[in-house]
Amino acid sequence: MPTNPDISIIVPCLNEEQNISILLQKLIAVVDSESLSAEILIVDDCSDDYTFRAAFLLQSSDSRIKALHKGLPRGIGHAIRFGIDHAQGRVGVVAMGDCVDPLAAIPDFHRKIVKEGNHLVLLSRYINHEDSRNIPLSYRFYQWWYRHLARVFVGMPFRDITYAFRGFDLAFIRRVGLNSGGFEISPEITFKIWLANGKVCELKGRQGRRFSGESKFFMSKEGYGYARVLFGAAITRFMHFMLPSRKKRWAKPMQG
Repeated sequence: MPTNPDISIIVPCLNEEQNISILLQKLIAVVDSESLSAEILIVDDCSDDYTFRAAFLLQSSDSRIKALHKGLPRGIGHAIRFGIDHAQGRVGVVAMGDCVDPLAAIPDFHRKIVKEGNHLVLLSRYINHEDSRNIPLSYRFYQWWYRHLARVFVGMPFRDITYAFRGFDLAFIRRVGLNSGGFEISPEITFKIWLANGKVCELKGRQGRRFSGESKFFMSKEGYGYARVLFGAAITRFMHFMLPSRKKRWAKPMQG
């Protein structure tokens, strides 16, 4: 009888035909180097190019690759939730289709969750100052304000709560329930696991640069979603304060 994989790598893709083959080669090399059993879920987000065809063809060459076509509406949040619904491993990892994530951290995600009991492992580009150099200055500005507000209103002590590349306990994340459709799913995951008393830690790392295709992230379009999940998390935390029987650990934030 087949066993479930150690890790499910969820790759949301929108028009990443040029990158998908390179990304899959890198992912397979990482999991093979640590002898991890893995499934790689390529979630095509209704691409206009041949992303799904490329993933489908690669699927025939390696049984660990699964090409999944998600219907409308588009959105990275919808794609990640679709991947979570289809994942069979204990540990889930989100890796973007643009090949910018430091994939060598994936075995560390697995170790931090399986052996150390964490429910969420964040890849932080702000532990070492030099690691944030590849982030556009405007993004760094917005992220500084966002994590400052999250610290004040949600008690969130972590430094990179919006970066999509991360690992999580799949069973735990299914219990907290996700509803975001856009890029705001990353802080939603962070807030909901934290507020559910999950154990969260950080790893340092630096993202690379995109060589092909165009970024799908535009702050002007995503700002409302980011504000919505922050507001929702702040309200949830406030309710914990107001109901003494439901207080968790707010007086002493857990260290990652």
